[in-house]
Amino acid sequence: MDRSNVGAALGALALTALSTAAIVWLINSGWSRLPPWLAIIAFILLAVFVIGSPIYALARWAERRLAQQQAPRR
Repeated sequence: MDRSNVGAALGALALTALSTAAIVWLINSGWSRLPPWLAIIAFILLAVFVIGSPIYALARWAERRLAQQQAPRR
């Protein structure tokens, strides 16, 4: 593994840990404090993020992969 890959992996791990901790806090103590209209908006935004981010990441990966395959080889 390259040094830049280790940094990226550690950054991704830290971001995952922080977002997981934030969601656990929101569900355990923060959700009951939200007014119903804000809870519905937060639920919809969380659902869009959870469903959309892997699809977006896969689309970006596929775009890069296709560009690499179509590039002229030397």
